[in-house]
Amino acid sequence: MAGVMGLGERLDAVRAEASASGVTVVVDLHGKPVDLSFTREALAVRPAELAALVRRLADEAAAAAVAQGTSILADVVPPHLLTS
Repeated sequence: MAGVMGLGERLDAVRAEASASGVTVVVDLHGKPVDLSFTREALAVRPAELAALVRRLADEAAAAAVAQGTSILADVVPPHLLTS
């Protein structure tokens, strides 16, 4: 069946992003940042606040990525195995 991704490919393709104050963080399923961008708005944020913002956004994006991964797994794994 051409064009249909396998489970591993679907999980590898998971990406989630979070944005605020001119900062956008994109992470993969493992929460690893794969993209980080700043607009001019972000230049007005103090460095310590900017670092905290990037960390918070990475955490938010990571939670969304895990939710996506769980949803993908729910298609093939019985629900009681996902909650243990």
